[in-house]
Amino acid sequence: MVELMIVVVILGILAAIATVGYKRYVARARLSEANAMLAELSSKEQLYFMDMGAYVPVRANDANPPVQPSPDESVGAYIPISPTDPTFESARTPHDVSNPLPAAWSRIGLRPRWKQLYCTYLVNAGGANQAPPSGIGSQLWASSTPIVPWFYAVAACNLNTADDSSSPPSGLSANATFLVVTHDSPGVISINDGH
Repeated sequence: MVELMIVVVILGILAAIATVGYKRYVARARLSEANAMLAELSSKEQLYFMDMGAYVPVRANDANPPVQPSPDESVGAYIPISPTDPTFESARTPHDVSNPLPAAWSRIGLRPRWKQLYCTYLVNAGGANQAPPSGIGSQLWASSTPIVPWFYAVAACNLNTADDSSSPPSGLSANATFLVVTHDSPGVISINDGH
């Protein structure tokens, strides 16, 4: 009986370790979506810049045609869903991309590889010597205002929501992962790694 109890305890410990490892693996796999989307957004912005001479904001709430420059960091500007929406629980729930694609994505030729996304996206853009908005933008160029036209693309992912929670935590910025790529960054920058 004692040996059986020891085996059960050992199996329980192994199961707990495996569960934690599996959750981390799933979160990393879903972050690969964000990396791919940010790379795609960056390349589309660079192509748009070569054609039009300016970067274009890509937001759910932007005007069509977009007003340049128009940096906007409001949560309602993210596509496909606002990060403060109660359904932004990407740890378990992918969000459907609308069909037809959002106008802002179609404008730059962005076509996601997936019909459902675990993260939500935003691109802010501005002209030379225009300060980015306070928030994420001010963290990227804290020392000075860019002297050239600029853009930054943000992916907001809430991959670490507790399993027993029906909505994201109220302190979203502390629990979400924000990945950013800019017009001059060599790769993806992690602004906040949610825990």
